[in-house]
Amino acid sequence: MTTLRFTGRNRDQDPLLAQAAELPKDVAPAHDLWPGVRARLDEVPRQGRSFGWPMAIAAGVVAAAVSALLTWGLMREPAPATGPLAGTVAAEPDFVPVNYGSNSALGAEQLAARDELLVQFRRKLDRLSPQTREAVIANLAVIQRAADEIDAALAQDPASGLLNELLVGAYRQELQLYSKVVTTNGDTTRRT
Repeated sequence: MTTLRFTGRNRDQDPLLAQAAELPKDVAPAHDLWPGVRARLDEVPRQGRSFGWPMAIAAGVVAAAVSALLTWGLMREPAPATGPLAGTVAAEPDFVPVNYGSNSALGAEQLAARDELLVQFRRKLDRLSPQTREAVIANLAVIQRAADEIDAALAQDPASGLLNELLVGAYRQELQLYSKVVTTNGDTTRRT
């Protein structure tokens, strides 16, 4: 393949520029194309957005609420234990990771990455204080409820970009929670 360098040569010296100079300057279409284009556009059914500004604002509020609950749960200082059961630890059910449902757009690669982090998370979860462990499991339950609601909404509107973004946001929050537990050195739940 030959590469032509653009230099200060004139059209007489460059055969490609000479051929381009011979082309007509204006080319008008054989007829007005707009009526045909307009007719074809009218044939295509318009897909209206089922989500408007109110739904976008509501989704933002839900995402902010989930984030605030996660932050609050991880950052609050554990309350001192009082009462007759102060020295005992309530048996908690085994931890179950978030299930994103059949309508989610999360791929096997994303879920495999989550499962790798989940192995480390399970090891660290048992080392947390009962209050912290309880807060982490409660936060995961909030993420699960959000994932269930998003999955139900995706069943109604599978092409919704907003719902898919919310689902990915819930996935990221789950990973952040796992990462925070995995990278915690001590058993503290409050930053100083």
